[in-house]
Amino acid sequence: MKTAAALAAIAALLLPISAAAHIPRGTVPPGTGLASSLVPHGDSPSSTSPAETATAIQAIRVEKGPKLDGRLDDEVWQKAPVFTAFRMAVPRSGDEPSERTELRVILDGSSLYIGVLCLDSEPGRISANTMAHDTDEVDEVGEDAVRIILDPFQDRRNAYIFSVNPRGAKSEGLATGEHSNLDWDGLWDARSVIGPDGWSAEIAIPFKSISFKPDLESWGLNVERVIARRQEIIRLSGARTDAFLTNPAEAAPLAGLGEVRQGWGLTFKPYGLVSPSKDHVAGTPTDWRWDGGFDLYKNFTPNLVGAFSYNTDFAETEVDERQVNLTRFPLYFPEKRTFFLEGSEIFNFGTTSPGNGSGFAPFFSRRIGLFEGEQIPISYGAKVFGKIGNTNLQVLDVRTGAYEDLDLPAENFLVARVSQNVLAESKVGVIFTDGSPTGAKNSLAGFDAVYQTSRLFGDKNFLAGGWFVYNWNDRTEGRREGFGFKVDYPNDLWDFNTSYNSYGDALEPGVGFLPRPGVQVFNLGASYQPRPEKGFVGRLVRQFFYEFSSSFTWDLGGVLETRRIFTAPLNLRTESGEHFEFNIVPTYDRLPVDWEVADGVVLPAGAYTFTNYAVQFETASHRPWGGRVEWAFGPFYSGHLDNIEAGFRFNLKGYASFDLDANFVRGSLPEGDFAENVYQLKADFFLTPRLGLMNYVQYDDVSNELGLNLRFRWELKPGNTVYLVYTKNWERRWDPASRFYPLEERGVFKITLSIRP
Repeated sequence: MKTAAALAAIAALLLPISAAAHIPRGTVPPGTGLASSLVPHGDSPSSTSPAETATAIQAIRVEKGPKLDGRLDDEVWQKAPVFTAFRMAVPRSGDEPSERTELRVILDGSSLYIGVLCLDSEPGRISANTMAHDTDEVDEVGEDAVRIILDPFQDRRNAYIFSVNPRGAKSEGLATGEHSNLDWDGLWDARSVIGPDGWSAEIAIPFKSISFKPDLESWGLNVERVIARRQEIIRLSGARTDAFLTNPAEAAPLAGLGEVRQGWGLTFKPYGLVSPSKDHVAGTPTDWRWDGGFDLYKNFTPNLVGAFSYNTDFAETEVDERQVNLTRFPLYFPEKRTFFLEGSEIFNFGTTSPGNGSGFAPFFSRRIGLFEGEQIPISYGAKVFGKIGNTNLQVLDVRTGAYEDLDLPAENFLVARVSQNVLAESKVGVIFTDGSPTGAKNSLAGFDAVYQTSRLFGDKNFLAGGWFVYNWNDRTEGRREGFGFKVDYPNDLWDFNTSYNSYGDALEPGVGFLPRPGVQVFNLGASYQPRPEKGFVGRLVRQFFYEFSSSFTWDLGGVLETRRIFTAPLNLRTESGEHFEFNIVPTYDRLPVDWEVADGVVLPAGAYTFTNYAVQFETASHRPWGGRVEWAFGPFYSGHLDNIEAGFRFNLKGYASFDLDANFVRGSLPEGDFAENVYQLKADFFLTPRLGLMNYVQYDDVSNELGLNLRFRWELKPGNTVYLVYTKNWERRWDPASRFYPLEERGVFKITLSIRP
């Protein structure tokens, strides 16, 4: 059994590594309209040219920060220089934006404050359809928004993302190169207000909430504004279609931060809950549970954090989305639990990608505390994560309790990851995992190296990397290793990628994700994505996406098992944001054994060749209402398949939103016909972005279960939150008395606090 002492010993071993289309111009001039109501009359105190913006943004120190109300009329804002040299990134790199944007940055002893004024000549057309937390997707143009990238290390690899829309809905996450993860939840605040000439936002980021390199004179900063109705993205720096906001290497320096401090760096987060639950099947009386626990965080340095969680609880986490699985392999579901998400970007490994049928991740945190759809109690969790110089580190140790219903013993899980920043944007690293949900002995060690640059040929993105892992488990035969490489050229006009991965037949990572061991996979893809600018087509179409991708899967002896060719001869997005796509997908699949594709429908082992087709249409996401439909049809193994996904949404200025989605599958095979359906309804109601009721209803006729998940969330202030969660499931039966028979229900009243001296 591993203990805290073992955790410290491993950390001690790892730490030494660290030593080493025309868009009209805006008509509102500066100093008038909204500008006059939110900032002083007259010219900006300090405007800059594009070159100056790219090289220096100055933060001004004040004695006390502004009152957050979304308006930039506090006296302290008048002391800050105004930076206006934003440029268009999409659709035309480097052009003058259609509307003026102003940026101000100040700081006091506790927080960094960023004020953004977004002038708009058509304020009635500002798109702001939600108040929900974490609904914004980086690099999407579904709503007007301001997005901030903050790199407090200047390592050009990792950054924080902070986003706010005109209704004050917040999103936050982590950025690494071209990728982002909005699952990280930090304690920060933002307010927005819509005025007669546009909108403005105030953002406050406490220094206690982020990690940073102490005494660094400047941080990396990039600011992006989205004008959704025009599908326009403008940026402070890196204003190119080939650049990603999420790439910290594109950020401009933010000066004036040399004496930032975190104080004690201590956060205590206790929680208490009361939870009644009832099992209607067993007929037992209501069981009342009173419980509590805490998370304790200590910043050993401003960029190295220790965390300890006792009696960890995730009652407020949204339930998983039900999906129809038409493959032979497990589906990948994202992690949603806060304790595992903090610092999770450090566990990114090599060039692996678990989000597809043949993907792989040496560490998949959902293997801890979750098993076969059941929640396993977590007694405690401890971790150390952050940076030491150019070294990224996380060591995680979690203890789960015994779970008699599934015959699972109490188990300890240990995961350690170290990576070293090299060159300008690249890294090398190692990973180690130990533990298995079943209690079996299972360990894994791996090495990875990734070369990445956003300056190929001056301004292009390029990535090349490889990885290797070895797994110790109770298998007596077979290959326990896995390895692979990837080369990627992800740019706006041309996008090329190729990869090769091999997974041993005895590779079974205890806390990893590998749906298909014993295979080798080769992928090759290319996309040509022109943006027409002239004529009728140029006025109608924003961008074409001509896509080709191929995937070949062999067993370890070289026998082809699966071949899938994906082509998109017609794929476009209009100037207004609508999307249309037509796909052709020839497929070959050899079933090594009989496969039950649906209940009672068994496909015999053998080789199958078929070609599927798909048509997709989606309305522009910036509209307050809209929908989408996708119809995949054609031959499917020995017969025919129709797979229809449809959705409709309606939003009422962020105060109410309704999303209705359905998936209808109809299979007609010689072995038998089948029909599978999934229905989902999300109905959310908000008074403010901090006070809302979220309702999620799902039904599928595979399990014949109807599920309700109701979550009330009231954020008194960042980190202090009240939750009321109610979950109930019913089973559909052909019973004369009731069509839906109750299974179980549970309610949770939970209060969490954040105490930071």
